[in-house]
Amino acid sequence: MCYNIVQYVEYDCSHQSPTRRQTVDCNDSNCRFSGFHQTTEHNCSETCAQSMLPDQGLVMDATSGPCPSCGGTTNGH
Repeated sequence: MCYNIVQYVEYDCSHQSPTRRQTVDCNDSNCRFSGFHQTTEHNCSETCAQSMLPDQGLVMDATSGPCPSCGGTTNGH
C-alpha cells in the first residue's frame, strides 16, 4: 500500500512542524492510490486496498529556539 513521508523541522521545545509531504507509490495495481491502479473495469472496493499505510515522519531539520506556538518558552517553561 502507498504511504506518505512527512518531513518535519524540530524546535528546541521538542515540538515539530511539518514542512513537506511526499507520497510513496507502492506500484501495486490493486491499490487505489497507486499510479499503477487498474484502469480496466473492476470492483475496486472489493479487490483493491482502500486506505494508505500510516504516515511516516522524518525530522529533516532542527532549529534553535522555541516554535511559534510556545510564545518564547522552552520545554514548557
